[in-house]
Amino acid sequence: MTDERAPEYKEADRRAVQQTSGASRPVVPAPRARQAVTGHNVRYVLGFGIAGIVIAFVIVYLTYFG
Repeated sequence: MTDERAPEYKEADRRAVQQTSGASRPVVPAPRARQAVTGHNVRYVLGFGIAGIVIAFVIVYLTYFG
């Protein structure tokens, strides 16, 4: 079976902090704790989508009330 995890997970595993003997909770790197990888230009997709909806509403408004 191949390792199908995202490259960010592999990097986080290499940088993972080892649990100390006195710690009450395990220390986990941020991407592993979130169970997701951030990035992939999600903020741009969200921004363009919201801008598109605003433009669509302006066009509809001008069509009916303009």
